[in-house]
Order: sequence, then C-alpha cells, then structure tokens
Amino acid sequence: MAKDTDWRGIERDYRSGALSIRELAKKYGVSDTAVRKRAKAEEWPKHEQVRNVSSQAISANQNENLRTKRRKPTVHVESEIDSEYLVDGSDEPEFTLKPEEYGLNDMQARFVSEYLIDLNSTAAYKRSGGKGEGNTAYVNASRMYRNAKVSRAIRDALDARERRTQITQDAVLKWWWDIATADASQITELRRLCCRHCWGFGYQYQWRDAVEFEEARLKAVESKKREPLDVGGYGFDATLDPNPDCPRCNGEGVGRTHFHDTRDLRGAARRLFSGVKEGKFGIEAITRNQDEALKMVAQHLGMLKNKTEISGPDGGPVKTETVNMTPDEAAEAYRKLMG
Repeated sequence: MAKDTDWRGIERDYRSGALSIRELAKKYGVSDTAVRKRAKAEEWPKHEQVRNVSSQAISANQNENLRTKRRKPTVHVESEIDSEYLVDGSDEPEFTLKPEEYGLNDMQARFVSEYLIDLNSTAAYKRSGGKGEGNTAYVNASRMYRNAKVSRAIRDALDARERRTQITQDAVLKWWWDIATADASQITELRRLCCRHCWGFGYQYQWRDAVEFEEARLKAVESKKREPLDVGGYGFDATLDPNPDCPRCNGEGVGRTHFHDTRDLRGAARRLFSGVKEGKFGIEAITRNQDEALKMVAQHLGMLKNKTEISGPDGGPVKTETVNMTPDEAAEAYRKLMG
C-alpha cells in the first residue's frame, strides 16, 4: 500500500526555510513541481532567512569571483501579452542563457540579450555596441543574426519563452484580429432619439416632471421673461425613439452620444477599448488603432512586403565593377544599354 505524502511536514520545513524546494522534494519523495504548486495554492509564506542566506551566498560568490576569470553575462528572458492568452507557466523554469554553452563571445551574448527585447536585429546590434549606421549597421546585424551559434541561442531562448508563457503565433494573431474586427459601437454610439415635442400632448414641449417645470418657471420670473407652459404634459423620456409624426423634428429626432458601461465589455470589444479621457470637451473613449491591427494581421500572414533585399548569386553580395571611361565612351555605353 502506497504511503500518503506528509504535506504537513513539507509545509513545516518549507516555512522554516531550512531546506530548498528540491531538498524538500527529495526528502519526502515527491516532485519539486508538486511542492511549488501546493505552496502557491495554499500560499505558504517562505521564511525570510532563506532570502538573506541566498543573498549572502551570492555576495560571497561574487567577491570570490573577482580574483578568478570573469564570467560572461547571463540573459533572462521575459515576455508580456494580454492575460487572456496566458497559461500559468510558473512551473516552467526561467530560461538563462549561458554564452559558454553556445560558444558566444561577449558581443554575441549582448546581441542575443538585446534582440530578445524587441526582435529587431539592427537595433539590437547598435545597443550591443556594434559600429556603423544605416545600411552598414543593417548588413552587420544580419550577419550577426545569421551566425549559426547566435541563431541557435536565440531559437532556444524563444522556445523557452513560449513554453513558459504558452504564447503561440495563433494566439497573437487572434489578439490582433479581434482588435481589427471589433465593433466600436459596443463601446460608444450615436443614437437618434425623440425630441421634446415627439411625445407631448399636441406635440407641445414635454417636461420630465413638475420639478423641472417649476425650476424653469422660477428662472423665467427672476429674469423677467415669459413663463413657460406645461400644456405638453410631463414624463419626457430621452431614451425613447422619435415619433415619426412629430412636426417639430419631422420624425428624425435628435442625435445623442451614448457610452456603454465598459465594465460589461467582453471579447473583441474589451480588447479594442483602451481607456477614457476626461477633458474640457467632455468624456472621450480611447480605443486601439484598428487600421494598425489589420496591418499587423496582414503582415503576419505575409500579405505585406516591408523590405526588398537584393543579393548576388547564391545569396552572396552584389558584385560591382568600376571602369574608367571618357565622356564619349560613357555616352556610347549608355546608348547600347538603352537599346
């Protein structure tokens, strides 16, 4: 009969901070992943001593390494995306790039680190200390990126990032597509609604209630203007549709801006909505750029070609030749070229 796991003992040792998670797992015969999940689910507090000891050990190691060979930097890979497309990857260890495992020099390791930030090879080349501007920087960055060791390190880092966050190309494409095709009227819209005369008696001006009428009457008395009449009655509702027979608005009603409650937004409309801005002209709903989102979808599907690369045979550089000519020889060569 299998022995039950002593989770109380594991929790006690976890809280004390005397053992690491791996040592705990080995002691009690369980996986370290199971210990992490249990600690996270039950919110076990970790003893502060572990952090202090770890930091002291790290500090001691750093001081010791000052007299030894300088180690190459490590690269930590992180990524962010809409939480709706994330799966809990806390059990997947964070990827640490060790340049010596890939045979990278310091420049190549920095390039990998910078490239993982925005996946822009030219910008990464410049940030990592590369020389050159314009086309020179682009060529050098491409050469760096195509290096077999660098490409393998980048590929492994991106694979680890995808495993840790469970981000896929399909999820990113779906996110952009939702924004591009979202119905903006689910956030704000212009409504044609009834005017003050649409539903009043005899199509006369209709008041909301007696309080509104009395306030308007007193204001007219104070300003010595003609007092209003209430022959149109009370009960005006600004959310009703126009009366098609109304002679004042000809059944067209009046336009009123309506903002939906953003707490109720779901799906594509929720991703399209970015926030609100309140200024002197009132409230403005802020949305993400749908044209840009559609452009990103088209680019993702290969419908747009952003750059044309010119190369020689077998992908090599374009060969150029310089020939010294007299003006007459140049004119003759031009005539032959143009046919």
